[in-house]
Amino acid sequence: MSTLRALDPERPAWLSHALFPFTSRFVDIDGHHVHYVDEGHGPVLLFLPGAPNWSFFYRHFVEALRADFRCIALDYPGFGPSPVTPGWSPTVPALSQVVERFMSTLGLSQVVLVAGDAGGPIGLGVAARHPEWFAGLVLAGTFGWPLDDYPRVRRMLRLSGSPIVRLLQEQFNLVLNVTARSFPMSAAERTIYLAPYANPAARRAPVLLLGDLAGNDAYMSEIEQALQTRLRHLPVLLVWGDKDPVYEFLPRFQRLLPEAQSLVIPGAHHFPFADAPEAMITAIRRWWQTASTTTTPIARRAS
Repeated sequence: MSTLRALDPERPAWLSHALFPFTSRFVDIDGHHVHYVDEGHGPVLLFLPGAPNWSFFYRHFVEALRADFRCIALDYPGFGPSPVTPGWSPTVPALSQVVERFMSTLGLSQVVLVAGDAGGPIGLGVAARHPEWFAGLVLAGTFGWPLDDYPRVRRMLRLSGSPIVRLLQEQFNLVLNVTARSFPMSAAERTIYLAPYANPAARRAPVLLLGDLAGNDAYMSEIEQALQTRLRHLPVLLVWGDKDPVYEFLPRFQRLLPEAQSLVIPGAHHFPFADAPEAMITAIRRWWQTASTTTTPIARRAS
């Protein structure tokens, strides 16, 4: 069961309106209390964060694009202001089901998915099951296939979810602190970014999700098949930093989606959303201006 509510009074005190100038909304989905923002009007941009990020990661995008788009950014259970659900583990398939229920509850259609890192497999799983809900894809630093051909990446993800890293994360918030230091943020912004993960229980979700990305081969195979069939008609923008440690994923996406537009940002790393937000915001606007006028009626159709 899902219950939709808009309750800004539930917004945590540490989430500054000055640095996050959006209304906090919550929706109850199958026992999860999910925080999200929903700003602006127009074509829907659905922002899905990777691990360990949350909706604060997309603040510049929502603020800049809400004049032309309806910008929705949600926080998975256990991420950001969305509380941890006791006894629940944030696997990629489970989070994809949460996103699917979220979209259904809000009645979203003709959605442009904007996702990086773990947000790619999570959102692309929904798109593979419901291609008619989507009007386009913006993908950055992510993947949509099993990792058989990338043993280095699989090992790295398994290490991220290993018992020793989980212990370090629970005790010292290791992953979030390292990530926060890599982003160009002020001290005040960094404090907000880290605030949801003040205790060991809240800190587990990011590393559990990272570890789960190493598996799910059957799930990822379905996404790869969908990219070659049911999703092939969608307009796609691929954005990669040339310093991304998984830069090798870009040419594979280009082979799977030969009509996709690509933007490589010099000097950007795994999260170009953080390293080069202005370049990405400009690219999204230009890409969608062209895509929305040239996409076929079949691609724009929503159920």
